[in-house]
Amino acid sequence: MKRKHYVLFLLLAAVLIVLGACMNQADNNQTADNRNTEEAVDDGGGLIESNEEAADAPAEEDGAQEDFPESEEAPTADQTGQMVIYNGHISIEVDNYDAIQSAIQEQVDSMSGYVVESNVQQAGENEERSGRIVVRIPQEHFHPFLQELESASTTVVEQSTSGNDVSEEYVDLESRLRSQEVVEERLLTFLGEAESTEDLLAISQDLEEVQSEIERVTGRMNYLENQVAFSTVTIEIQERAVHVDQMQDQESLHTFERAQSLFMNTVNFLLTALSQVVVFLIGLSPVIVPLAVIAGAVYWFTRRRKKKEQKRQE
Repeated sequence: MKRKHYVLFLLLAAVLIVLGACMNQADNNQTADNRNTEEAVDDGGGLIESNEEAADAPAEEDGAQEDFPESEEAPTADQTGQMVIYNGHISIEVDNYDAIQSAIQEQVDSMSGYVVESNVQQAGENEERSGRIVVRIPQEHFHPFLQELESASTTVVEQSTSGNDVSEEYVDLESRLRSQEVVEERLLTFLGEAESTEDLLAISQDLEEVQSEIERVTGRMNYLENQVAFSTVTIEIQERAVHVDQMQDQESLHTFERAQSLFMNTVNFLLTALSQVVVFLIGLSPVIVPLAVIAGAVYWFTRRRKKKEQKRQE
């Protein structure tokens, strides 16, 4: 009897243990589900925040695009998107100045550029020439143009390039222009609503100052756009030509003609000299004739006296 009770007790204990294990497993599963639900909620919140940030991002980009409005005639910029004014200087030596000048003009025309300055100097008739040419070409042709000059020249004496980034200044001018335009619109509104003459004059004066500032800013922006769109290249050219003496004309090589010419020149010189002597004697005859008579008389008396002395000595 006791043995049966003992067996029943063991069976009951085993059933209780199994039931307890099942209940613990159910609690664990529920806890895990709750955790997953909380994590899902947290993840969802993060997703919502991410979506909100993603939604705000285009708005910020739109705001950035409003700061830099696009236009149909936007200024030319380099590959980095910056507005850079390029200037170049190159000094070259060439064999023929006229040839390089024509080549530069053709190259500039083909690149839709233009010549700003051109001058040439030459010391003598057969001396080498030197000159200076300043051209402006589109920015995208700046480096290819310098390479063409190097290829066309005999020697590149000096070359330098420089760039001035005006992006910050241009953006600042855009901001100032927008601000002044807003002020202009407000002043125009106030001008239409002005009731007294004093208010009308004051608003008109302020409007004139604002419009002057708008013109000044616009002019500066146009200048920067032009300087960026067209690069300036200064070209110093020195000619190093080889001069070959030409052969003499065939007429100058005839010996007989040259001798005849020299003979006639000599005869003409003698006739000219004789003519001068005759003119000299005739012109001075009033003086020369009396002197000649006196000199002849002195000579005759002196000779006669010597002869008498010789006879006495004999």
